[in-house]
Amino acid sequence: MRVKDLKNKILELENECERLTDENDSLWFMLDELKSSNIKNFQDNFINFFKKVRDKRDVMRSIKAEEA
Repeated sequence: MRVKDLKNKILELENECERLTDENDSLWFMLDELKSSNIKNFQDNFINFFKKVRDKRDVMRSIKAEEA
């Protein structure tokens, strides 16, 4: 390879390294945000919501069974 080609390749690799470093930083930031928002609270809310929906579904099924 010529010196010019090598320099271009080095520049490409430096740019890619910078891009990957930025992406890595962004991902760590997102993980920190998720951790700080205490995602477990949302999980508990969803579980409770789905339990209520399931209970209502069961009530509706029992009403339909009684009507039949």
